[in-house]
Amino acid sequence: MSNVPEKDDGFRVVKNKRNSKNKQTKIPAQVTQYQQEDIFIDVDIVIRRIDTAVEDLRISDYFKGFSGAVSTVLQDRAVIEIICFGLGHFSECNISRYQLALLLCIKEFCSVTKVLVHDPIFYKSECEILRKLGLEVILENNEGSYVTVEVGITLAYFPHCPKQLTNNFLWCNWSAKLYNCLLVCNSFTALIVNHPNRILSESVPYIYKIHPHTDEIILENNFKFTDIFNDTSLHNFPKHLTTDSEFWIKGDKPTYENTEEFITSLMIEKLNI
Repeated sequence: MSNVPEKDDGFRVVKNKRNSKNKQTKIPAQVTQYQQEDIFIDVDIVIRRIDTAVEDLRISDYFKGFSGAVSTVLQDRAVIEIICFGLGHFSECNISRYQLALLLCIKEFCSVTKVLVHDPIFYKSECEILRKLGLEVILENNEGSYVTVEVGITLAYFPHCPKQLTNNFLWCNWSAKLYNCLLVCNSFTALIVNHPNRILSESVPYIYKIHPHTDEIILENNFKFTDIFNDTSLHNFPKHLTTDSEFWIKGDKPTYENTEEFITSLMIEKLNI
C-alpha cells in the first residue's frame, strides 16, 4: 500500500504527480483542488451517513414545511423530473450531505424516477455514490443551461448556487413554459433587496426580469442546522405569467465577468489544455 495520509471521512488523498506547465488561469480554488487530487472514498461509510441524514431530515419540521409548500403549488399536477446543480462534495461536507438528503426526500415525496444531478467538482467516487442512490449524473458542465421537459413539471433544486447559474437556467427556458417549473434556490426577493437594481439588471437580467412575476414561498429556516437551508425559497411562475411577446425575447447566452463563484466550462477546459 502507498504511504498516503488518511482523512477522517474514510477516504485517502493521492496527489497528482504531473507537473503542470500551463499558463495560470484565475479559477475558483475548489476547481483547482478537483483537478489536482484523486480522492478514494469509502463508499459504504458515505452512503450510511447519507442515509442517516435522510432519516433525520424526513421527520423534521423543515421538511414538513417544505413538502407542504410544494403540495400547495403543485395541487393536482405531478413532478416529472428533478434537476439539481451544485451539491458540492457531500462526501466531505455536512452541509452538502444534508442538501443531498433533501434531494432524496424530494425524490421520494414526489415519486419521481428521473433525477439528474451535476456539479463540476464531483469526485468520481461521488458520482458512483449518486448512481447507487438512483440518480443520473450529468457529466458535461452546461453551466445551468438545462432545457426542461415539454410536458409536466420540472423541479429545479439549486442549493446555495451562484446567481449566475440560476440566471442561465432561466435564460435557457425563457418562455411562458416556466409555468411548468418549480425552482428551489436562494431567495429572489433577498437578492433584489440586497443589491442595486442597476447591477442586477446588467449581471443577472433574467432573474431581475422574472422577479415581479414570481410567486415566492420563503421556507422557514427551522432545521436544527441553520446554515444548511438558510435563504432558501420555493419560486414558481403563475399561469397568468405575462404573454407579452417582447418580454420573452432573449439574447445570446449570458456571459459574466469578475466572478470567482461561478465555475464555467471554460475554466475546466483551460485546466485540461
